Amino acid sequence: MKKFFFFSLFFILFFFFALASQSIVSVKLQELRFGILRDQLMNYELSSQTLRERLKQMFLSKDDYMTEVKVNILESGIMNSETEGLDLKMSWQDRFGLYVINSVRFLNFKPALELEEQQKTIIRLQFAFYMERTRKYPIASKKYQELEDSVTSSLSDEMAFTLLHHGYCLVMMGEREKAFVKLTKAIDLFPGTHYAENASLLISFLEEGEKKKEELKSKKKSPEELAYSLFQSGDYEETLKTLETLPVLTKDQSYVKARAMEELGKTSNAVKEYIQLVKQKENKEVAIRANRRLLLIGNFYQENKSLVAFSKEEATKLGDTKAAENIEEGKSLVLKPVIIEKVLKAETASNLSEEESKELNQIKENIRESLEDSKGETTKLAAVVSEEKIPLVPEIDESKPKLTEEKPNLTDAKKNISKSPLKLKVKLRDGREVICEEVKIEGNLATLQLGSFGLNLPYDLVVSVQVSADRGIPVKLVTGSGIQGESNRWIQNGSGDWTKPKSNEEPVVRGEVKSFRL
Repeated sequence: MKKFFFFSLFFILFFFFALASQSIVSVKLQELRFGILRDQLMNYELSSQTLRERLKQMFLSKDDYMTEVKVNILESGIMNSETEGLDLKMSWQDRFGLYVINSVRFLNFKPALELEEQQKTIIRLQFAFYMERTRKYPIASKKYQELEDSVTSSLSDEMAFTLLHHGYCLVMMGEREKAFVKLTKAIDLFPGTHYAENASLLISFLEEGEKKKEELKSKKKSPEELAYSLFQSGDYEETLKTLETLPVLTKDQSYVKARAMEELGKTSNAVKEYIQLVKQKENKEVAIRANRRLLLIGNFYQENKSLVAFSKEEATKLGDTKAAENIEEGKSLVLKPVIIEKVLKAETASNLSEEESKELNQIKENIRESLEDSKGETTKLAAVVSEEKIPLVPEIDESKPKLTEEKPNLTDAKKNISKSPLKLKVKLRDGREVICEEVKIEGNLATLQLGSFGLNLPYDLVVSVQVSADRGIPVKLVTGSGIQGESNRWIQNGSGDWTKPKSNEEPVVRGEVKSFRL
């Protein structure tokens, strides 16, 4: 009997430890996979790089349109990928392994491992960053505060990102004292990191701006000088208030007024000012700068084909066609957001708690409000364009099916295809397509190069690379040893290696690929 008891106990313990070992390995693999995909999606270091460029542009070189275009391209690739690979499907065995791991971590006074909570955090960060990019700073600030309160690890990348970007949003909202608190906390918690470096940079810009403002006030400088100093320091509300005290504005001051309105989200009012400055003949330099703002607004911030057509024509008159070409080129690399469609389509799952369901519905409502605000600003902008008697270009609504479709002139179409320069067409895993001149691979990052601009993306996001038009010119796959092969289309298979369509040749190993070019 005792033998049977000991044998049974041994068997149970053996089974328990075998199951526990297997479950722990499974959870650790889940954690490793999740961590790799999370880092590729979030790209925290690149986000710091783009924020640094935006800060430099905001405080040092406000009219550097090339930098602004590059920042827009880079930002569109951050936290803007389909998160399907991050969807955790935890079996009972995984949950058992997670319970064992967390029990051991508890005994060692370590925080619990929360993979599912991290997944929710990523969705929240994507949403907050999208609101920040689209200048909806109050909504972004609110979500960053919720993230700061909910992120369990105070020393994680998510916390560092939240503190830094929350500080930036508060600066843009004019709440500088609160911003100092967030930025100082980022420096204290993450010394020596790119987060602390950017927080210090932002604080130094703010302190320098405040110092200059106080000096001007103490020296009783003119409102003209004070307005310009306030504008340079990023205090746009005070800039407008100061300019309102002036009886008549010069062309330069009118431009500063329009820029301040634009940064505060009053886009249609800014556009009206810009159009007047473009039409005036007294100051060509201001006309060029104002027209570039119209090109940027029409292409990036409040898309309007009529405005773009007008500003391109004016760029030709002003001898600034290169700027128009560069901005249009950069626009083609900007990725449309996937977080909006993902969240709006998400159904409230039955396994979500009441609090989680409420948060998801709140995010949906915020997105809808943001879209409504954008529509309202689009309507105002259209009214301004009409008032200024700018020739209207029909805005095509791609969501609506075409009732009638004209038959294309095949001869003209062939002529246009033969004249247009040949490029690469890159298809992404979430269905989006990007046209570029070259694809460069470095580690887990793919850079889509077009002229002076480059779009950085996770390497895994690329599905295929092919020519933009069939002219018999193949795409060359280049490895460290030279050109490995040529094909009209290259496909990344499930293992990450590259193959030709319907080919029996051995795939090119993922790690060996350096670039794709024509």
